[in-house]
Amino acid sequence: MADFKKLRGRLPAPPSQEEAAANLHAPETAPADGRSARATGRTKQLATRVREDFYDELKVYAAQRRLKLVQVLEQAFTALKEKDAAR
Repeated sequence: MADFKKLRGRLPAPPSQEEAAANLHAPETAPADGRSARATGRTKQLATRVREDFYDELKVYAAQRRLKLVQVLEQAFTALKEKDAAR
């Protein structure tokens, strides 16, 4: 069992009654779910094996442009389709 006597001198003092009073009367709100806030409509999983050098290059490209890997792949596929359509 934990020995909390050792922590007694290191813990900060609890908040005063005035500091805690406002918190006690505030409405309780749950934090927003990060996944629902960033909903993208991407629901299908895509997994594939690639060469290590390709993966590294793809990651660097995405990081430099602050993109997700899926965004780079979507943009590349769109560009490929446009190129084929121009033929």
